[in-house]
Amino acid sequence: MTIADATDQQVETLVAMAKNLRNTYRKELECKKEKGHATLKRPDFLWHELLVSYSTWGGISRNEGMITDKNRNQQITYDELKNLSNEDRVNRIRQILKDAKVHYYKKKAPMLARCFEIIEEMGGLEQANAMLLNKKCAAEMIEFLDDFPGIGPKYARNIMMDCHHPFFREKIALDSRIRSVSNELGLNLKAYQDHEKFYLNIAEEAGIEGWELDRLIFEHRDEFLNALRSTSEP
Repeated sequence: MTIADATDQQVETLVAMAKNLRNTYRKELECKKEKGHATLKRPDFLWHELLVSYSTWGGISRNEGMITDKNRNQQITYDELKNLSNEDRVNRIRQILKDAKVHYYKKKAPMLARCFEIIEEMGGLEQANAMLLNKKCAAEMIEFLDDFPGIGPKYARNIMMDCHHPFFREKIALDSRIRSVSNELGLNLKAYQDHEKFYLNIAEEAGIEGWELDRLIFEHRDEFLNALRSTSEP
């Protein structure tokens, strides 16, 4: 699937919306980039991003209850969990996920505890962070992150896009919001890379980063959808 497979009017609408929203929300995007750069410097970067991924898996609204809430978050820091047995660690994670009203908390708790174990098997958090950040390309980073339970192509990209990593500025994390735009377009793309390429082509036409288009659709999906629907009205 290429950019030519959507109608000319659809492509023009998406490109125009991407340009307009990029100009409208320029400051907000720059703030996200700066925040991401700061996140990348966290000594607990990898564990923090795994927590973020699990908290938003199934619903972004649960992020605040688990990540932003300092009391809950303090109870599942890497250093805090390191003092617990594996059984107690699973129980602690399960309780925090439940209290934060995170979706599928019973399923996620042992998976997240396994993520902790994998990091320990790598030699600890500092070593695991270094192993990830010393990768030489996006593909190597995605492969590294894909070894963690629950982290597939979308979340592997999103983890590194959250920090606006240089290797991931021309990537798209295909979530439900982007897929809803694809559905409105009538796209039927099976392969992740083909789907991603379609939106990267749109970003290129608009003269913006793929990262910027990804974040604009995430934050302003309805504006994209309304614009596309207006083009199909008689």
